[in-house]
Amino acid sequence: MNFTKAEANLNINQETIALGILKEKYPSLMTAEELLELPIPAADWVVDDLLPTGLSLIGGVPKIGKSYFILKLIKDITCNGGKAFYMAGEDSNWLLQSRLKQLSLGGRDFINHRGREAELAEPENYLRVIEDILSTYRCDAVFLDNMQMVLPAKLGRKDDYEYYYDHLPKWARLAEKYKCAIVMVHHARKDNGQAHPNPLQSILGSTAITGACDTILVIQKSDDGQAYTLDVTGKFTPDKTYSMTKKDGLFIIEGYEKEASLKRKAAQDAVYQCIKENPQIRQVEIAKKLNKHKSNISRDIKKLLRSGYIEELHGYRYSVLPPDNIDNLDN
Repeated sequence: MNFTKAEANLNINQETIALGILKEKYPSLMTAEELLELPIPAADWVVDDLLPTGLSLIGGVPKIGKSYFILKLIKDITCNGGKAFYMAGEDSNWLLQSRLKQLSLGGRDFINHRGREAELAEPENYLRVIEDILSTYRCDAVFLDNMQMVLPAKLGRKDDYEYYYDHLPKWARLAEKYKCAIVMVHHARKDNGQAHPNPLQSILGSTAITGACDTILVIQKSDDGQAYTLDVTGKFTPDKTYSMTKKDGLFIIEGYEKEASLKRKAAQDAVYQCIKENPQIRQVEIAKKLNKHKSNISRDIKKLLRSGYIEELHGYRYSVLPPDNIDNLDN
């Protein structure tokens, strides 16, 4: 349908008036143009590249070390001038004190509550109590161990999905209001006793849990049992898997898991390092440099190619891929 210029201007004016009426009724409405013009800062990181502001979840099987990982994050935060609150729902004074001594963690910027000594709040009141703490004392991060202790009881016949989407978004809005990280701890399941191939699916309960959280961190034992993996995914966080070791109780992130895993496989790592140091090298040259039979080098190259550690270039030459492009290692 063709409009005259006058008719088109009339339509625009009517739409503008209608939009103004709607925005008066519902102040949160805006056009895409208005949203794009908003001066919104980039994601604010409480722990660089690991924990942004917003609602986060730390998952892991029982006794894998979730509490120790929380204390590692708190140490990172306070050592960089930040403040943290930790609701250690299953800890006593003795237990938390012994861990703080073990990790050399202390100071006035770390407030804590030990659940075995007293009750901070009834589950239905936790949201109000944490808001009271945040409105009184500025915290960069709030750690709640664990999630079930701070959510109201599920009443009636409400299913899990509806229940979690009723409650978790309120915590996300609280984190946004105070520009802090609120981190809840929750259990995960193993896959036949091994690390779960899909960390998100290992989280116990409804998919609403992972859907409502901005960032998910899952701790598992590495497949070879020699270290830990930390899978991180989220709305602000590119999917990454890190390798961690634990020394005297303190978790240490050592880099990408696939690189660390490769280092634990000496033959493949030797080939990978040779290619890394000699981009576009040929197979026969690798065998010569490593003083190994060409068939052994060929086998290791096939594994590295399949796992996404290296790429084959024109003329049977090889180069390494960036660590964040590495897929699961084929054992």
